[in-house]
Amino acid sequence: MMLLLGLVLGSAFGAALQLSGASSHTKITQALRLKDLTIIKLIVVAIGVGLIGVHLLDLWGWANMKVKDLYLPGMIVAGLIFGVGFAVSGYCPGTALVAAAEGKPDAWVTVLGGMFGALVFAFMFPDLETMLLSFGEYGPVTIHGLLGIQGAILAIPLGGFCLWLAARLPGSGGAQ
Repeated sequence: MMLLLGLVLGSAFGAALQLSGASSHTKITQALRLKDLTIIKLIVVAIGVGLIGVHLLDLWGWANMKVKDLYLPGMIVAGLIFGVGFAVSGYCPGTALVAAAEGKPDAWVTVLGGMFGALVFAFMFPDLETMLLSFGEYGPVTIHGLLGIQGAILAIPLGGFCLWLAARLPGSGGAQ
């Protein structure tokens, strides 16, 4: 049942990406240049809904929030790899999969490159683990944990702000 739910939600997410134009290299470039904010609005809505939804599910006991430990060197390396891949291909992992499903050859190259990179990392991780995890380990860090409050107390207003902001951002036609 959980696999079926994952399939349905993943398909819905992919459909939302495709319908919003997030699988279009041109649309992504226009968003990064702040000329068409449609994709940015989609991201802000997803953040808002995700913040509220996940924290309410956790508050009601329907989800178990487990925050991974923060390892600063690993985060920096991962961010650099992601940023370079996004800059070179014009796709992030989700949009690359949607564009590949549409049959776009450049997206297939991106997906295959990502899978190859993940495979290389999996084989290299035992050798890199000590270096990446030996310093800069801060444990599970959350803003609400640092403030000493329940996550929903921060997530619900912040998620509401994201939804409010998305409703006020212009879509296609450019930033104003």
